[in-house]
Amino acid sequence: MNTEHLTDTDEQELATDQPELVVQEAPALPKQAKIMQLVDALLKTPQTLYGHVQRNDLHAYLVKLFLIFAVCISAYGLIVGSFSGQMQWFAAPLKIFLGTCLAALLCFPSLYILSALSGADLRPAQLFGLLCSSLALLGILLSGFAPVAFIFTFSINTVSFMGSIHLLIWGISLYFCLGHLANGLATLGSGNKLMIKIWTMIFLITLLQMSTTLRPILGTSDTLLPTEKKFFLTHWLDSL
Repeated sequence: MNTEHLTDTDEQELATDQPELVVQEAPALPKQAKIMQLVDALLKTPQTLYGHVQRNDLHAYLVKLFLIFAVCISAYGLIVGSFSGQMQWFAAPLKIFLGTCLAALLCFPSLYILSALSGADLRPAQLFGLLCSSLALLGILLSGFAPVAFIFTFSINTVSFMGSIHLLIWGISLYFCLGHLANGLATLGSGNKLMIKIWTMIFLITLLQMSTTLRPILGTSDTLLPTEKKFFLTHWLDSL
């Protein structure tokens, strides 16, 4: 169709023939949302949480999101500690919980900078809420895989093989956790995926080094914390 000589009336008629784009907003959570409602939102309708981040009212659910993360990751830590028993019953859950929290807090400034460079116009409080929801999802996934780790814990005695099982579980859980974060940033305006991928690598390396800094998490030792500094790859090679 030649549109060079269309009149204003023709242009209006042509515009009315085009189907309207209807954007459906995700339903908001109730102000007093229960724990299971938040879990369902994380697993089934993450757009609901992205909407709360965009409206800057996710802070109403931060305590419950953090509680989900703390309880779930501690339950997983108990399974890890049961491999060696004794002091590891409480040391492993505490180290996993604190190590993950510290890694997330240490990487938060770089997350804010890189998300801003990627085009996402988010305040620090909004981004922190999105990060908390991602950690809550991480805890849910780890606790879901805990029964699988439990079977291997009482079936084998090899630390290196058990470590490989836990690395696999963490790898799968982090894949969905960081995917939730990346999808949230994309929904909220981030247009440069490279920046998010860079931060993902920073967070993973920090988390791996944190696990080495707080060793032993799996296995036994004469001390609660190590007396020697090591890079995580060196520690893995020594363990093998």
